[in-house]
Amino acid sequence: MALALICYKLKIKKEGNIMGFDLTGLNPKINAEYSEEYKDILKSYGKDGWLDWSMDIPQDTKDRYFELQDKFRDDNPGDYFRNNVWWWRPLWSFVCNTCDDFLTDNDMNKGGSNSGERISKTKAIKIGKRLSQKLADGTADMVYRRYELAAARASVHNKLIEKEMDKISKECKEKHGKDLVPADFPEPYYSQWKKTYDDKSWDDSYPFNKDNVENFAKFCLESGGFEIC
Repeated sequence: MALALICYKLKIKKEGNIMGFDLTGLNPKINAEYSEEYKDILKSYGKDGWLDWSMDIPQDTKDRYFELQDKFRDDNPGDYFRNNVWWWRPLWSFVCNTCDDFLTDNDMNKGGSNSGERISKTKAIKIGKRLSQKLADGTADMVYRRYELAAARASVHNKLIEKEMDKISKECKEKHGKDLVPADFPEPYYSQWKKTYDDKSWDDSYPFNKDNVENFAKFCLESGGFEIC
């Protein structure tokens, strides 16, 4: 069973070359300001509120900049939230399945791409409260266990798939006397390899855990609404 069937009511469109989802609070609650040290770094090496990467910035200064930035975000969870594509899809799917009584189809579909969709403050607070409820009542834990089971099954399945692909690659090399990337395999090896590859399960590639849900709930509650970019 595909992982998408575990808790996806909504089929989220897959976008090419998406590395991650960066969510920015539209009017975040600020519990602590940036430190003076952070401001001094930007004063010396910054441009438009960010480090100017065209400048020759000492490595220790870069490291300190990111440390201070991380501290600000820890102090102000509504300012910023990020997941790579593998983590975001299960998380957003969980949101869609638990919040579909107030999120529109447009909200849910556009939340699956980093195209700048905005979620209002009212909806963000509702998401945060709903996720907190699902953490407390065990729903998130149940979904986590399902993902773990699906990932374990996929891992076993994919080992067999990889073994078969290696076998095809070896036969191709023995026949033609040279190493080729699969895209350059002559027939019938390319078709055999492609068919085998297409049987691979991706269920072990999309992680889900309660900490990620909890962090996103905190972000939603203090974001003042957010934009998905």
